[in-house]
Amino acid sequence: MLKMEPLNSTHASTAASSSPRESHVPGSGSGNGNEYFYILVVMSFYGVFLIGIMLGYMKSKRQAQGLVLIC
Repeated sequence: MLKMEPLNSTHASTAASSSPRESHVPGSGSGNGNEYFYILVVMSFYGVFLIGIMLGYMKSKRQAQGLVLIC
């Protein structure tokens, strides 16, 4: 079983990094692209939701215009 090592905040290399863009998460640079896939899936769900809302709105407007023309 894996055990976590205690954080040593007095260590010079972890206390102050040389670059502000440097990540403090170990192993974050070795991703295999799953984060891009996750963003793609979330944005796809958002797009499908918006298209459904737009189509429902247009359908309701068409029905409202049809009722006005009949009367």
